[in-house]
Amino acid sequence: MTSHLRSSTGPAPSPLRPVVVYALFAGLWILLSDRLAEALFDDAATLTLVSTIKGWLFVGVTSLLLYGLIRRQLALATQLTASRQAALQAQAETQRLLGEICNNSSDAIFAKDQQGRYLLFNQEAGRVTGKNPAEALGMDDSQLFPPAQAAGIRTNDRQVMTENRTHTYEETLSTTRGTVVYLATKGPLHDSQGQVCGMFGISRDITARKAQEEELRIAAIAFESQEGMMLTRPDGEIVRINHAFSTLTGYSAEEVLGKNPAMLASGRHDRAFFAQMWQQLLHTGYWQGEMWNRRKDDGLFIAWQTISAVRDEAGTISHFIGTFSDITSHREAEAEIHRLAYYDPLTQLPNRRLLQDRIQQALADSERSRHYGALIFLDLDHFKVLNDTRGHAMGDQLLLETALRLSRHVRESDTVSRLGGDEFVLLLEHLGSSPQDAALLTGQIAEKIQDMLSLPFQLGDTSFHASASLGIVLFLGHQEAPDTLLKYADMAMYQAKAAGRDTLRFFDPAMQAALEERSSMEHDLHQALERGQLQLYYQPQLDNHGQLTGAEALLRWHHPTRGLIPPGHFIPLAEESGLILPVGNWVLRNACQQLANWQQQGRPLPQLSVNVSARQFRQPDFVQQVTAALGSSCADPRQLKIELTESMVLDNIDDTMDKMQALRELGVGFSLDDFGTGSSSLSYLTRLPLDELKIDKSFILNLPHSRNDAIIAQTIIAMANGLGLQVIAEGVETRAQQDFLRDHHCNAYQGYLFSRPLPAAEFEQLRQQLTADSTQ
Repeated sequence: MTSHLRSSTGPAPSPLRPVVVYALFAGLWILLSDRLAEALFDDAATLTLVSTIKGWLFVGVTSLLLYGLIRRQLALATQLTASRQAALQAQAETQRLLGEICNNSSDAIFAKDQQGRYLLFNQEAGRVTGKNPAEALGMDDSQLFPPAQAAGIRTNDRQVMTENRTHTYEETLSTTRGTVVYLATKGPLHDSQGQVCGMFGISRDITARKAQEEELRIAAIAFESQEGMMLTRPDGEIVRINHAFSTLTGYSAEEVLGKNPAMLASGRHDRAFFAQMWQQLLHTGYWQGEMWNRRKDDGLFIAWQTISAVRDEAGTISHFIGTFSDITSHREAEAEIHRLAYYDPLTQLPNRRLLQDRIQQALADSERSRHYGALIFLDLDHFKVLNDTRGHAMGDQLLLETALRLSRHVRESDTVSRLGGDEFVLLLEHLGSSPQDAALLTGQIAEKIQDMLSLPFQLGDTSFHASASLGIVLFLGHQEAPDTLLKYADMAMYQAKAAGRDTLRFFDPAMQAALEERSSMEHDLHQALERGQLQLYYQPQLDNHGQLTGAEALLRWHHPTRGLIPPGHFIPLAEESGLILPVGNWVLRNACQQLANWQQQGRPLPQLSVNVSARQFRQPDFVQQVTAALGSSCADPRQLKIELTESMVLDNIDDTMDKMQALRELGVGFSLDDFGTGSSSLSYLTRLPLDELKIDKSFILNLPHSRNDAIIAQTIIAMANGLGLQVIAEGVETRAQQDFLRDHHCNAYQGYLFSRPLPAAEFEQLRQQLTADSTQ
């Protein structure tokens, strides 16, 4: 700071300089002007006139010279004054900031000279001593603390200054808050010659922490009680147990000392249970809960267990102390009461009472999350015939087997319940925010249940074939009461029975129709690849001069009865059904083959962009798929550009980098599609081997009128140009949009302003037209 002040202000202007300049000029004038006049004029009158003029000229010139010198000196003085004021203001601001930091700290901050007199005393130090900081300056510790405490502080201070290094002490002091334990960090102060001239300190109140440590030590001492106790080292080695431990477990001290508490493990808790327990224990120093333990005789019991961390003076965990009591009989009694109240005695599934409670909870959760749920009302077909002809024992066995199959084929978060007789209800939650998607998923689950129940039941020596009718109702939030939903599902189940049994029906007819429509389309999509109904269309990409820079391959489905189906209607279905993998591979192979065809015809396309789904890109052999498609078609890898989305790239950045680098080595390019729609950090852009950013059409639609979209588009273009990447805007439909993008240095465009996606033959005609236009 000091060196900066000197260089910015500079030396003060000296008055000697203008005087010297003036004297030199005047002397030369007097010496030379007279001689020159005498040499030029002989006439006395003329010389007199010349001398007069020369005199007035001298006065005028010297006045101007003196004015310029004085003005320059004044300017230098003004500049010097401003520089000094700026430096002083900067210094004052620095001091103000340091003072504010010091006084706003929750720690006591101070400094002393070698005699122990305070040089610095912040607000917190003033609060704990009851002294005004200004009043405390010049005092020593004997004026602030009792003699014994002041002597201890002085001893620590001398050690810091004598050893010339920083130390940390625990100092117990009498303050306005009572007796407080401080963790004091103290270090030496040095003068300009590097000699110790005092010391500084920062003291933090650790009274609460010390009290907690003391409580834990007291708890460790109070070891013998009616509860089982054990003390372990941090690595789990048991170092002490009490008598109650031996009574509850059957192990003597000699059998457990030096062992690990894992010897009591029951096998009923998984790794996740213990991982969560240790995470809480290490984070908070405390864990409490129920745990199954195993006695020496292999008997199991439920323990209410508490584990606490014991810390030493340095705050490091030195031991763990665990206490437990046997609550097995208490839990068994509670479980029996709960089971009788809430579970079906035959199947042990939730009964109607528990089901209604869970439906109520599901409705509340659905209200918060806005995700759909569903009830599936299931009734076994012809169950009464089995009961009447084979007896109730055989019927009960079928109900038990049905309950077992249902429980095995639903998600852990779902509920399978038995209402009575042959009626079962399944409660499904978290089916998504779209009613169509929720209906589809529920229908798929119901169909799997039908398939599962259609398998033969082995009832004793008899193999029995069963079927079921299913009624389904969706719910969202508290729109309907639990009893109403059950009634609707029951009505839908009777519609299924009326339709011939062994089928399913939705309470909402529109959803039933949508499910059938979706199922039909999925079936047709399975055959679309085999029957050659898929076709690639090509949408051109042009630069600012109207030259073709490439194209994007877009998939279309020519359905024999539905006509041309856009990708937005069947790609999500392909994703959900897993058909996206063979469809994506077909697109890749055919795009490469088309590139090769154009190359062989002598009309190579500069680049062809191909969209890849996240599921296809994440396949372990994706690089081999691309390599195979290029190899079998003999296409030039440099003409292929793969489009990836932001979310796909960031899902597994290391895997993404490996695959992109492997393909980049072949010559394949990469474009980041729908750029700007993600919410991720942009730091990955500099790491990925990208060639191009593609501005999402949602930001193009309202250009140039939308200020927000304009700012986003300009930012993406500037970012791409700054990173040396190409940038292309998709969805350009108006000349105004193109003009705006061109004015902001966009490189290329794609959209209906230039052409809709075209089949290969029509695209080739467009290429020829563009070539002809460019030559005119």
